Amino acid sequence: MTSMNVDADINVIGGGGINEKPRLYKPNNDNSINSDGDKGDYFGSSIWNPSKNVSHMLHAIVGIDRYPNYLNRLNDLSDIDSLEEALEARLSDVRRQRSEIIQRRAGMKQLVRRYISNERVELYAEIDNNDFDCSELWRDHPLLSPPTTWDELRNKEVLLDQAFKVAFRSIASTRNMRQTKSNKQMDVMPTVEDIINGNAQVQLDPSLLEDYMNQEMFDVYSFPLFTNEVRSSYDFLSLIIEYLLRSIDARKSCFQFCDLLRQTLVELSTLAKSDEFAHLQLGRRPIDLDTIGLGWITDLMFYMFIQPMTFHLFAKTEQLVVDDDKTVLESAAPILLDWRQGYVAGYSSNPNESKGAQRQLLVPHTDDSEVTLNCCLGDAFEGGSVEFYGLRGTPEEGQLIGKVDRPNVGTAIIHSGRHLHAVSDVLSGDRYALIIWSRSWGKLRANTCPCCWLNRRHDLSCICNKRWN
Repeated sequence: MTSMNVDADINVIGGGGINEKPRLYKPNNDNSINSDGDKGDYFGSSIWNPSKNVSHMLHAIVGIDRYPNYLNRLNDLSDIDSLEEALEARLSDVRRQRSEIIQRRAGMKQLVRRYISNERVELYAEIDNNDFDCSELWRDHPLLSPPTTWDELRNKEVLLDQAFKVAFRSIASTRNMRQTKSNKQMDVMPTVEDIINGNAQVQLDPSLLEDYMNQEMFDVYSFPLFTNEVRSSYDFLSLIIEYLLRSIDARKSCFQFCDLLRQTLVELSTLAKSDEFAHLQLGRRPIDLDTIGLGWITDLMFYMFIQPMTFHLFAKTEQLVVDDDKTVLESAAPILLDWRQGYVAGYSSNPNESKGAQRQLLVPHTDDSEVTLNCCLGDAFEGGSVEFYGLRGTPEEGQLIGKVDRPNVGTAIIHSGRHLHAVSDVLSGDRYALIIWSRSWGKLRANTCPCCWLNRRHDLSCICNKRWN
């Protein structure tokens, strides 16, 4: 088995950095202590230094939560001053990032509006939070507006037929079973709009999933999801006419969903390189779908596939369900995940911000998610395999255990977010992927500290667990 290798110079365009502060995978064994009893300059003039030592900060936060008079245990007021200074610095970071997010989202709305209708809008320093929503800008778009009915979802050809049938048949059969077993009969089958809005709980039939999904390795599965071939029918002639009437590039109506989404994001990235939008630095980071008003795509994937699949695939392996949780175990399809984020990441043999492909590879890492969906959007490329280096907290951690060679366009991989994984060098062409992170704030993270969570320890004595002394 091969150990993963991390390149030090990766946080540049074309590198494989993961937007984190520098860290070492192997432990640092330098325990030298200077003449004053300090470990070099790392701790400064006092061993207690919550500004530079995150563990000191965590100890203080847990201590204040646990003990009413925790600060009395510190040696002197200067230690309290150090803690206050550290907390103020973190609060300053929160305020700074919030301000940057407000400005960025306002700029993104202007960018999307310009892209769709070529209409210029003015930015204001003070904007209500609701004004950041770009979804309304897409409502008249014939292909990227959110579908509301099953017929509309099928006609827009978002999903491959096999994916559509698994979802539709599962939901239809579940509705019929409920009608048979209960005196309270459901009036109608949940609409696609109900699912996107999170108002309908989806249960996927395990027998359909068995034929639909392939297990690539432990905790890693693949399945066909999005349409990925050029349309040949005339069903969308009316959509082409609508495009022409609205002065929107009509050639997009010839694209299947992977092509359409990828091309839209590339064109947004290109527009963002203009002087008017250069401050957004859109091409330097993956594009968040919520930010550009296409969050319905994330919601559809989350509620229709990720959430119900998680119950069958990851409930036990990712400690989302414990043996003594009878309420969850007896539920037909419990809600184990309650948060999601979707974005498109680009890789290229010739990385470039203007096409939203800022990396050539991605170093081994874990995601800040319980379950991750990774769907290849194309384009034509070579290389770019997804490599897996073992689950955190297992003997295989850090060792290459398998890879998915050049994922097929439209095919999704779903895996544990804490499974170390990487993207190998893209040797030619451009590779784009829709990534969706999913978390369990209400269950797993409500009772697990960050350290136990990252290392996949289900420890009832964790300081964040309600059973802790």
